[in-house]
Amino acid sequence: MVFFERSKKTGDVPEDARSLVAKGDECNNRGEFAVALTWFDRAIGSDPHTARAYAGKGFALRNLGRDKEALACYNKALELGPATKEVWQRKGATLNALGNHKEALTCFDAALQDDLLCADAWYEKAIAYGSLGDYQRAADCFDKVLEITPDNADAWFNKGRALGKLEQFLTAIECFDHGLTLRPNNADAWYYKGISLVHLHKIPEAYTCFEKAVKINPGHQKALAARKELTAILDRLRKR
Repeated sequence: MVFFERSKKTGDVPEDARSLVAKGDECNNRGEFAVALTWFDRAIGSDPHTARAYAGKGFALRNLGRDKEALACYNKALELGPATKEVWQRKGATLNALGNHKEALTCFDAALQDDLLCADAWYEKAIAYGSLGDYQRAADCFDKVLEITPDNADAWFNKGRALGKLEQFLTAIECFDHGLTLRPNNADAWYYKGISLVHLHKIPEAYTCFEKAVKINPGHQKALAARKELTAILDRLRKR
């Protein structure tokens, strides 16, 4: 067994980078991201070539809303290697957040090359395509997510939105219904289901959806405006 020698100048014992990274990971898992940063910085100070420290630091920074710094950390982690699917996926998600969707797609492809069953990569890839206006590819990626994690309510909701953009309103409603069985108190899902129903001229059913959205979130401005507009339409229909 090799022991570190005590420094003659300071009396400090060099810290083990792996144990410091482990402590940072524990803090990330508990949601203590600011504390996690101190552990990862100490790990990097102990061994500047520890890719896991940069990856963990990137995750903490991302959750603190410091996306540009997180991206720099993920780039460093990939430079040091090995390039894992998690780092590629998280770099891509960070690029999505920064609006760099085309570059993000290359990251998700790299993650999926390593593991085709990486649901997070498929999900974020769908978000990138949707942000680029390619709603069919977005819907196809959400299908991949749902093959892997069929109870992913967000994937159902977002697939519904993508299909709505493609004017496939009946199928969109089916997606919203699937998602709402899993998460019935999602105001946005009720709102977008209502929008699809409006396009199908099912005004009373759409009104009910907007009502539910407002009941869940009284400050939902889009649902409030839609409900107000449909109230006027329904009043006119009753007076005929």
